[in-house]
Amino acid sequence: MSNTDRSLEKINYIKLLIFLFVFIVITLVLITVLILPNIKSYRSARGEYNQAMVHKTRVQEVLNQRDKETKQLLLANRKIFDSFGHKFSQKEFINFSNQFFKKVTLKEVKQSKHTNEFRVYELNVTSSLKTPVKFYKFLDGLNHYQNIIQADFPIDLKSNGDLIYSSFKIKVYGLIPKHK
Repeated sequence: MSNTDRSLEKINYIKLLIFLFVFIVITLVLITVLILPNIKSYRSARGEYNQAMVHKTRVQEVLNQRDKETKQLLLANRKIFDSFGHKFSQKEFINFSNQFFKKVTLKEVKQSKHTNEFRVYELNVTSSLKTPVKFYKFLDGLNHYQNIIQADFPIDLKSNGDLIYSSFKIKVYGLIPKHK
């Protein structure tokens, strides 16, 4: 037995070139039929994706700006939001009113639903005071009270010479408790 390999001498180069040519033609046909149409759809999908990303970026910037504004408003108006959540107590309100008036009576007139989220109480306040300055200080003090309270017209002030009797309605705004 000889150690030299003579298998390369038996190769028919013409057949090899024909097979290589057929392989190249089949490969080119497959590339043309399968890959090129997908490249066109890939390019159009890529263009749509880029447009969507630009739109998403713009919307995200607007959303971030609105979120920042919302956080600033929440911080700036924290007292108001806390006031809506604070439950109204007639006893606390009478104690607050006694700082300004000599005698305070508070009578609940009606309770109505202002919206689905807020409840409005209408209370009739009758008080007696020495000077009208205390009444205006009371109205100013309502701005700093722990609930959202609105003094309504008509405000009836009558004097008997010694004391001034006042009668007016207030509305107390509060959140409706959510049932779980």
